[in-house]
Amino acid sequence: RRPPKRARTGDSSDARGVSAGTGSVCKLFVKRVWANFADPWRKHSQGSATGTGFLVQGRWIVTNAHVVHRAVSILVRATTGPPIKYVARVLSLGLPCDLAVLEVTDPRFWQGKESLELSSTLPRLDDNVTCIGFPMGGDNICVTRGVVSRIDVNMDGLLRIQIDAAINPGNSGGPVLGAHGLVVGVAASHLKNASNIGYIIPTVVLEQFLACADRPGSYLGVASLGIGRVQTLESPALRKGLQLQEDFIGGVRITTVWPLGPAVGLLHTGDVILSISGVEIGQDGTVPLRDNERIHFLHLVTRQLAGSDVVSVRLLRAGAEVEAQVALRPDRWLVPCIDGYDAAPEYA
Repeated sequence: RRPPKRARTGDSSDARGVSAGTGSVCKLFVKRVWANFADPWRKHSQGSATGTGFLVQGRWIVTNAHVVHRAVSILVRATTGPPIKYVARVLSLGLPCDLAVLEVTDPRFWQGKESLELSSTLPRLDDNVTCIGFPMGGDNICVTRGVVSRIDVNMDGLLRIQIDAAINPGNSGGPVLGAHGLVVGVAASHLKNASNIGYIIPTVVLEQFLACADRPGSYLGVASLGIGRVQTLESPALRKGLQLQEDFIGGVRITTVWPLGPAVGLLHTGDVILSISGVEIGQDGTVPLRDNERIHFLHLVTRQLAGSDVVSVRLLRAGAEVEAQVALRPDRWLVPCIDGYDAAPEYA
């Protein structure tokens, strides 16, 4: 007699989480017209695209900003109920964090639908994750699985999670579920010319954005000190030249202070940042995240809310310690660089 097959650990919880999650996912049909910076008085031809969204808080649909940016028409079709497309509108758009909140006013859309719950913690390395969406290659809902490969920050210092589950065009804006059916992130992008390297926006970033959705205009962008890149202090000769004490092994040197940034007059080129909000910065520019994990120090800044939060920066300037209180604001550029955020055609 053959022994019965043993169920793999986590199979039952994963099945419940995925089956419940697919009912809260919807497909987006977007028509957009891109801005024409060469001829502001003319418009580009209208194009079509699809994406994914998911229901939260019983009233909103979350997706990526790049899915609905410059949209002139957004239709939503749910996976549960009649296959009817409903009109949606953009309630809040966050281009710097690549998140958007949509609203469907027709009450028939929400009948019999449940929202997904957000996880309050970051997933651990090697945790199982499930990506749900409508990628290219078919019309039906698609599920891919993988694990958390890395947790780091993007070029703006905003927290992101790398997974090895496939993320393809059309997956953008879809939920990424943990083993217990809670949303751990929003599918955002994949690395070209690489094998199974996808990036998701963690729920801590999403929750910060959702907190501003009820207050139009309260989300200003990603919080920044306005100091550009910094120089690591791993060279003993450089540390001696900057008059750093031998028993202190951390710190990074400021090389640029943006002229329109919040740190003008408070931080100076050549200052050494010792700590931010009481957290000491390592000589490689990282700070503790948890256990044996470290992350870039800008995470201490971008997790705050621009326009309202203030951070305490401890500095070493000409051999003396100085403390500065910096009111955080988004980066501002002398030459606008983000379409629809700080740049737009003159007649758009």
